[in-house]
Amino acid sequence: MSSASPTLGAAPAAHGAEVAPRDRWLPGRRLLLLAALGLPLALLDGGSGLGFAAVFAFDGVLVLFSWLEMRHLRSRVPRVERHVLDRLVTGRSARAELLVHNPHPASVRVRLRDTPPPEVSMQPAELDAQLAPFARARLPYALTAERRGSYALGDVYLQLEGPLGLGALRTRVAAAQPVRVYPDVLGTRGDELRLRLRDQHTVGTRHVRQLGGGGEFAQLREYVAGDPFRDLDWKSTAKRRRPVTRVLQHERSQTILLCLDVGRMMAGRMDESAGRAGVTKLDHALDAALMLAWFALRQGDHVGLVVFGANVSAFVPPGRGSAHYARLLEASYDAQAQPTFVDFRSLVSFVRTRVKKRALVVLFSDLLDEEHAMPLAESAAVLRQKHLPLCVTLEEPVAARLADAAVVDASDVYARAAAADLLVDRERVKAHLTKSGVGLVEAPASELALSTVRRYLEIKAKHAL
Repeated sequence: MSSASPTLGAAPAAHGAEVAPRDRWLPGRRLLLLAALGLPLALLDGGSGLGFAAVFAFDGVLVLFSWLEMRHLRSRVPRVERHVLDRLVTGRSARAELLVHNPHPASVRVRLRDTPPPEVSMQPAELDAQLAPFARARLPYALTAERRGSYALGDVYLQLEGPLGLGALRTRVAAAQPVRVYPDVLGTRGDELRLRLRDQHTVGTRHVRQLGGGGEFAQLREYVAGDPFRDLDWKSTAKRRRPVTRVLQHERSQTILLCLDVGRMMAGRMDESAGRAGVTKLDHALDAALMLAWFALRQGDHVGLVVFGANVSAFVPPGRGSAHYARLLEASYDAQAQPTFVDFRSLVSFVRTRVKKRALVVLFSDLLDEEHAMPLAESAAVLRQKHLPLCVTLEEPVAARLADAAVVDASDVYARAAAADLLVDRERVKAHLTKSGVGLVEAPASELALSTVRRYLEIKAKHAL
């Protein structure tokens, strides 16, 4: 079988039995055993050489039959279709299956191995089937993705063995297809977050009833002196033959704009103390952004998304409703940090041009490097002229730990001094944000989504927009 690592993922897809040209002959399970049975012939040699000649002739016949059986197997390659039954989500098992069809009038034994990307694992690693003539078999397996993003599934490798067991054929069925792996936002971690916020998630959903001024229709009532004439319902007035006023319920929905930084600083990986070893800052920021989007949409708010680095790479205009969450997810699931500086001025210009209504602008970025963070703070202050900016960033446990670490040798002194300088720069940026009236959420990786949603609910409850 192929040594390629087996693994899979994402949307269901089917593939026919187009056989790639790289077929290989392999000895069958009985070939070596039968070849060993010819060894006693060598004992009858008696010095004439006839025994050894008989052994070679016997083994030659076995190899010939093995090769002929392999050639015959080429015309009996079954058809294979891949079906991934569940959406692939990081850290969660998804169901998949290979549908194998033997369209020939002879039975065949086959072993199969899929070749997904390294970021996805497959259990079991190999699948076996004994197919009767014209039979079909469904071979289920499980897929688990380690990282979100766009990947590609490879071909399906097959090893066929004939009824004599002398020869086997290794071949592959062309089955390449793209695959999407989504972040686990509404799964296990999402359930935990919603449980912790169960007493808060209805905060800020109150509606205020006022007369006039626009809003959503609430009810009809008789006209009262002082009601604006524009609120009269003329159809109901004519029907009832007395003035009737439309009572409007002013909508308290807000606009939330999620701005996701994909610059070089967001490529930093968090250590194991953060709870998810090897995960980048961008991964944590995206989880928090999507969780906030889910909560805000549930509250009836409009949510938009901007993915930016050296320029804006993705934009989803503010929208509402459960279907809008899918658009936000599709625009961001494969966002990757780029080795570039971030142009915050372009972001400010883009937001001011595309988002006319006052919004809560949530900036997910990093504040560790002052050269990177100070332009962020200055741009957030500019946004405050029309919008309500909120910066969301991760705490730096490594820098804090190094700054307080014991000094043993000269290298420890340098490491401690560098970490202290980084923390001082970070405090300077935070002070600038506070002075400019820009909100800040700073939390450990495991608490970032929770802290972000809590701040959103606080802002909504205070009607700060």
